[in-house]
Amino acid sequence: MKRILTALVWGVGLLATTGYALTPPLHPIDAFKIITIEGEDAPGLVGMPLEQLSLAAMIDGVLEPIPYQIDQYNIGGAVYFEGWHVPLAGSAQQMDETDKLLFLFKDAGERYRGRLPHDGSILAEIRMRDEQGYLRYVYVMKNSRLRSDEQYVRYSAAEGVVETDFYSIRYNKNNHLVWDDFSYVNYLGERPLDSLNLQLRGGILTSLAEVELGKDQLVAVPKGELIGPIRTTTQLDFSVYFMAVPVLNLSVQIHHGPKSLMYDVRGVIPELRRSLVADPTITMSIDANRLLGASIMTSAAPGRVGTVDGTIDEQEQSVIDAGLDPHDNWIWVSTKRNLDFLSYVDYLGGFDSSMSLLLEDSFELQRPNEQFPGQLPNTGYIIEEFPKQGFIGVVVSLLMSDGFAGAPEDFAQQARSLPDIEVRPW
Repeated sequence: MKRILTALVWGVGLLATTGYALTPPLHPIDAFKIITIEGEDAPGLVGMPLEQLSLAAMIDGVLEPIPYQIDQYNIGGAVYFEGWHVPLAGSAQQMDETDKLLFLFKDAGERYRGRLPHDGSILAEIRMRDEQGYLRYVYVMKNSRLRSDEQYVRYSAAEGVVETDFYSIRYNKNNHLVWDDFSYVNYLGERPLDSLNLQLRGGILTSLAEVELGKDQLVAVPKGELIGPIRTTTQLDFSVYFMAVPVLNLSVQIHHGPKSLMYDVRGVIPELRRSLVADPTITMSIDANRLLGASIMTSAAPGRVGTVDGTIDEQEQSVIDAGLDPHDNWIWVSTKRNLDFLSYVDYLGGFDSSMSLLLEDSFELQRPNEQFPGQLPNTGYIIEEFPKQGFIGVVVSLLMSDGFAGAPEDFAQQARSLPDIEVRPW
């Protein structure tokens, strides 16, 4: 018995000395966050050949490779695609200030103490402080031969299918705005989400002659894929057709993370074409499939809860009437069946516009190209103003969870917050 106690005390002392295994697991809302290190924040890496760089972290007391990727960006601030019409911002072969190094927060580990052998040499230490105040570390390696084979996001360009450990989407090959299928692993029930809805409404020359353009006139065709273990990005050529004639072209990139989707829409609106449309609005929403009993809350009315039941009652109407602040606009839908989704909109590059909330709760209301009848619910954003000319930039983010815990005004903020990050030369 004395020998067992001695061994136990020795083991506890070893843990206290090395620091390994003392840091508790991350909060679920933080674990699958994508951490992004920009080249300009790691000057010691700028100019390094990309093929020489990799990441490692302390895992069970050993410095092990972790999944990572390096995304290069174009001069417009979006992910670079060869053959797309926006040039690369830096060099194709080396780390530039505009390049971004990506990994998952959950893969960070304890601090490396310098006493253990490892493959390659350490260039930099990435230090992060989580919400609980604990420090977590990742190391940038040079010329390490070791790579992780973990793939958090899997993509088949031939099938148009994106799959993670949590969700999968099959896109229509002819229009990636159409979801042919969607599933969430732990959801209790049939397919929970019908589609992403994107609609453009406006008058031709005058607001008295209003038209509404839906998926038949808004076509997003894939032009390239950047497949990575952390995030897969699809470049789309997005055309708006009126009377079978393309009147507007935009760039759309869809970023797929382990538990997130992000639609990045950018373009320059020609003055002449813009002048033909009076009072245009654009609506972006998620049409769900019979989420009866689900609750809906927004940033503008966090104390009011709408309940999906096929009708807009007084409570839901009060949520609609509260509107949305363009700069604080989360929408939370809880199915209460192991799926919550939280959405946000961000404007880019000086573009700004008032917005309002779209909330539809109906058994009968139908939208073009939907696979399931009704809007149960359909929630999203109506962007109410377009510039007369020039740049427009909008990013729509959708975060998924088995269930967010706590007050929505708290977890909505935490879900978007990144840890304090410091990159130190080794």
